[in-house]
Amino acid sequence: MPEISLAAGSEFAALTAEKTEGKRETNDPLALSRRLFLQAILAGRREAAVDIVLEAHNAGHDLRDLYVEIFQKALYEVGRLWEANRITVADEHMATAITQYVVARVYERLPVARERRGRAVITGVQGELHQVGSNMVADLLEADGWDVRFLGTDMPLDDILKTARDHQADLLGISATMLFNLPQVIQLVERTRTELGSAAPRIILGGGAFRLLPELPAELKVDAVATELRQGVELARSLGKLA
Repeated sequence: MPEISLAAGSEFAALTAEKTEGKRETNDPLALSRRLFLQAILAGRREAAVDIVLEAHNAGHDLRDLYVEIFQKALYEVGRLWEANRITVADEHMATAITQYVVARVYERLPVARERRGRAVITGVQGELHQVGSNMVADLLEADGWDVRFLGTDMPLDDILKTARDHQADLLGISATMLFNLPQVIQLVERTRTELGSAAPRIILGGGAFRLLPELPAELKVDAVATELRQGVELARSLGKLA
């Protein structure tokens, strides 16, 4: 697999180095693909990023694993680099946008389970501008057998509730990345319980805001909180069995 040529040269090479000194890539079969993918999205190379993921898939890696091991982990590293002031907001937005582009390109290749698990609505609240994480959750839930309505993000609460009601949702997944969006999340949870009553779906929260404030889900009395993709799918599956 060829290295990606980067305009920033040694700076990007330093940014994408493995965080654990001395870690051998042979211990992680997708480490090289992830590093090259990270280089590509930071360099603005959309088609190179697609090729890296498809090459890993063609080599025999399950696409659902690539959502976690490449997309999710690369975006976590992008966030870390931004928080450390190593990349700009423009770099972070570009990397995220390219990742969402790649996700859209590979979505049709996802295998779909035969077992039907229930109906789900996945959304971001009004004011939330990050949607790639909830997009990946929606994709993996669909692959796991859920009938998913993915609403994107920055959605008015009334429209979320209407969709949950019309879709007869068994599960409502709410994503929030920034802490300042939590009042909207709280309001959506409360309105879902109050306005949908006995037809209210089970609620699962996800996104960076809940990693920063882990005590909030318990206070809201939601059904589950997921901090990463695999956990989200597993929790949704367990909640679906209880629905």
